[in-house]
Amino acid sequence: MLISTGLSQLNEESKKYYLYRALTCHNYFPDQKSTIGELPPLLSTRQFTPEVCEALAALGESDTRESSGYDVVIYNATRYNNAFRELSLIHPKAYSLLAKHLHDNWDKIEPFTVSETSIIKPELHDDGRIMVMNYEDPIEKTTRALTESFGKRFHVTADISNCFNSVYSHAIAWGLVGIDFAKNNRKKGEWFNLVDSFQRKCKRNETQGIPIGSATSNISLEIILGKVDKELRHAGYNVHRYVDDYSCYCETNEKAHEFLLLLGRELAKYKFSLNIKKTKIIEQPAPDQDSWIIELLGHLPSRLNKSHNDEPKLTASEAITFINYAIIVNRQTPDGSVLKYAIQLVVNFLNEQAPETVYKSVLNLSWHYPILIPYLDALINNSSMDRENVDSHLNALIIENCKHRRSDGICWPLHIMKKIGIKPTENTIAAIVKSKDCVGLTILNSMISDKSLIINFANEIIKSRDNYLIDNYWLLLYQLFRDGAVSNAYCNIRVFDILLAFDVNFIPGETITASEKESVRTEARFYFGAADDIN
Repeated sequence: MLISTGLSQLNEESKKYYLYRALTCHNYFPDQKSTIGELPPLLSTRQFTPEVCEALAALGESDTRESSGYDVVIYNATRYNNAFRELSLIHPKAYSLLAKHLHDNWDKIEPFTVSETSIIKPELHDDGRIMVMNYEDPIEKTTRALTESFGKRFHVTADISNCFNSVYSHAIAWGLVGIDFAKNNRKKGEWFNLVDSFQRKCKRNETQGIPIGSATSNISLEIILGKVDKELRHAGYNVHRYVDDYSCYCETNEKAHEFLLLLGRELAKYKFSLNIKKTKIIEQPAPDQDSWIIELLGHLPSRLNKSHNDEPKLTASEAITFINYAIIVNRQTPDGSVLKYAIQLVVNFLNEQAPETVYKSVLNLSWHYPILIPYLDALINNSSMDRENVDSHLNALIIENCKHRRSDGICWPLHIMKKIGIKPTENTIAAIVKSKDCVGLTILNSMISDKSLIINFANEIIKSRDNYLIDNYWLLLYQLFRDGAVSNAYCNIRVFDILLAFDVNFIPGETITASEKESVRTEARFYFGAADDIN
């Protein structure tokens, strides 16, 4: 269970260092889900400590980079409808400038990230993160909905169209100091303008859109939407927001429409617009859960809703029947993550004989819905199935997903293969290289002895001298550079040299670097005044 508390409960120095470790070691790469993460867990930034960040931020930039910024590594995360969501692994130099600036100015920035309207905001979590997309406890959510809906006849739900890709970077400064003040004070060195400029530098210095995945982007969004929240509450609306999803109960239909008009007007001030397809006014009484969730829970074996640990686990037959029912519901509700939710409900409650059969069901569904592949990991762990069959299944999944450039459909099977000691076939290796997927190639590089295809691919990118193209593969190029397999892709720019000097590995295994040890000691000193030896 994740424990979260406000950052304000720590003293200022401890709070800022906790934030720094969160931004660097825990919330740098996309990793905000409360259960299964966006990236396979073998990828980690835990060795990218605040000390590494400081060294990179202090590194000088060429005039070209100063004006052009950096590009990102794209990770195509497949959604429930198999559409991509482009997550970003931000260039370490650009990210360091932004993370350091947020840390250095957190006393000024934090008050703009604590909107009482927002359910997901920067908070302490016991795993070191500050941003976790944690679904509310169902009872807490229901209690809040019942309390807020009393005496109200209409429920308004709305979200922002293409939210992160619509962020206008200058609006970050507007959120921090006000629109008029920011427009009249455009000096580059102002702390609020630097938040804007460092955020832009993460994505080609563009003013439209910010990378999806890092906590820094969520902080920028909270700064802007916190101003919208304030106006909504000032107008008397008891509204809640889950990232960019709004929920508000109103006494009358007229009041509900007035709320939407106000919300649209306030969002427009910051260059946002409402997603019309997802904007609804629902007459009450109505359930506080989607109908497909109610359907699924109604067909879940009742004993799973009991609290006794000695309740019998699910048999294979019960689990398959439930999953089959979920397939039917999924056809009726194509806009909901039905299958993912259903499998998540049962995967940890199977008896000893069930995982192998359930694995076959989830495997077949994973061919059509790559978002389900991570659940194969737990099912394999809990079964004694023939590894040769697993070998052929995972290789086939990778080859299929390479055709569609689905990063998660490539990377999660590779993660599972590496974990249980399966090697990719020659056809699989060729398919990954052909896909040109940076994260897939990076994981593959850590698994095979003959790296010639990957090295040849990398050298062609290095020879291009195209800064943005090199940025698109910075993770792969650094890991190869770290292995001594290729030269420094940035020539005399020392970003990779600094990472190597601190022994940073983004597929770290169990190795603990000196920088990691020192960072943990520093955090312990802030918390407890002293630190025990860390081996």
